[in-house]
Amino acid sequence: MPLILLICLGAVAQTGGSDPSSALIVGTGQPPGAAFLGPFHMVVLHLPIGLFSFAAFLELVAWFRPFEGLRRVLAASLGLGVLMAIVTAVLGLYRSSGGDYSPDLLMLHRNTGIAMTVVAGLTLVLHSAVLQSANRWLWWYRGSLGTTLALLMAASHYGGSLTHGEGFLTQNAPQFIRTWMARWDPPHTNGIVSRADSDTNAVVVTRLFEAKCLSCHGPEKQKGQFRIDQRESLLKGGESGVAAVVPGDPGRSGLFRMILLPVTHEEVMPPAGKQRLADADILAVFRWIQAGAP
Repeated sequence: MPLILLICLGAVAQTGGSDPSSALIVGTGQPPGAAFLGPFHMVVLHLPIGLFSFAAFLELVAWFRPFEGLRRVLAASLGLGVLMAIVTAVLGLYRSSGGDYSPDLLMLHRNTGIAMTVVAGLTLVLHSAVLQSANRWLWWYRGSLGTTLALLMAASHYGGSLTHGEGFLTQNAPQFIRTWMARWDPPHTNGIVSRADSDTNAVVVTRLFEAKCLSCHGPEKQKGQFRIDQRESLLKGGESGVAAVVPGDPGRSGLFRMILLPVTHEEVMPPAGKQRLADADILAVFRWIQAGAP
């Protein structure tokens, strides 16, 4: 078990200090195999969530209705959970080296995820002590298990915000919940609405961008180094160097070109697997750009 903790701490050291997007292997722009291995982070991350949740359920059973063999099943769940947490953390480091994410949010997700892995390892050690010496370490173990679950929820929340955008959990919640949660979210300005609140097309396009584009091109994540909620980025474009919007000229606007591409094209927006824009929405984007993208 000390080896597990050393692996976790070594992973922290190899992330490159305070820069959350630095490579896993120092001195390289991207660790070898990152493009292939990184996406698997999105697959295996569900395993530690399920295993630690199952362990918490078993601990509740052990508290109220213990039965023979329960602790051995719990130990197996914790051990497999720690193993998969380590795999998830390493794959997450690979994933972060090749993504355009908000540095602050990425750092929160990375740090809470690694902290959860370390505390989970400690939880497994304490549970082994419980098996050896009965109740002597029981409340230490339960406190450590509770801390693991709290860090797991925090890491999951930050990870979900990176992937789906801030507020994805509450966007369909009742109004009073959204109002209450909004007090804890940092304010985001939108350069489009502020310039043309009274223009129907501008309002339609703004809402369209917020619904379809912000999760990948907004404050938390900037695929292709492009943000759709900042006018400067709209006019300049992302890493391709092609202007997303050329005021007054939809034909030269990269954004308008991409929403017209065939669904099988690799550059089509929204990307394959997501619902295409309705004809009325495409027309609104066309008229908005033609009017100078006010």
